[in-house]
Amino acid sequence: MHMNQFIATDGAENRAEGEQLFSVRLIDRRTGEVPSVNGIPLSILTHSPRSTVADFMRGRNRQLWRAEVEPVNSPSGGARHGATP
Repeated sequence: MHMNQFIATDGAENRAEGEQLFSVRLIDRRTGEVPSVNGIPLSILTHSPRSTVADFMRGRNRQLWRAEVEPVNSPSGGARHGATP
């Protein structure tokens, strides 16, 4: 399955969390689906997953939305890193 993603620009100040690249997705709790913008799933590649999750969740009802974070090309084979409750 091919998934288009937005890539967040990471300046030196955003690399505090390390060099690992993460995929961060917004999930609609009502449907379990990733919302799309013009047919492109809302997903971002970043070195700063905490700040990306904070940006995704800002102003959103946490009863309706959650964010999923997965490492990209991790040594563990890309196992899920975690999700916001």
